[in-house]
Amino acid sequence: MNFEQLSAVLGNPSWDVIVIFAFVAVGFFYGISAGKTRLISFLFSLYVSGFLFEHFNYLDKLIRSGTVLGTFLSRVFVFFIIVLALNALFVRFIEVHPGSSEKNWWHILLVSFLSSGLLFSYLFHLFPIHGVFTFSPVVQTFFASDAAFFWWLTLPLAALFLARK
Repeated sequence: MNFEQLSAVLGNPSWDVIVIFAFVAVGFFYGISAGKTRLISFLFSLYVSGFLFEHFNYLDKLIRSGTVLGTFLSRVFVFFIIVLALNALFVRFIEVHPGSSEKNWWHILLVSFLSSGLLFSYLFHLFPIHGVFTFSPVVQTFFASDAAFFWWLTLPLAALFLARK
């Protein structure tokens, strides 16, 4: 890739570049700023929110938008409200031993990247994102496929198990 191609991609980024950049940025900066307690709380709230959102039968009655984009944004808003409410609840019940984050900083970054991957995978899995945006096969495979969703659900739990030891 030469400078002109790189300049064209950065000047007019595709949705793929934005998704990958957001994944890396959210994973890194949220991991550094949140700390272990908030990360674990956020991860638990993602799991519970995904379950509640998927089985919330009255959502279609609450959201009545004529466009696909309006429906997508409304559903994302409701999902994030559930995540934030559960996160505020869970952060009160999770205790992390003092001093554990200084010696295991890589655990924090690992859990942060995996929880941001789970968040992005939820965005592809739970919402009608395919009708709004088009992505490359790489992003589709990495976040939107059923196999990827299974791994994004499983890997954060394994990371929590490793971080606990």
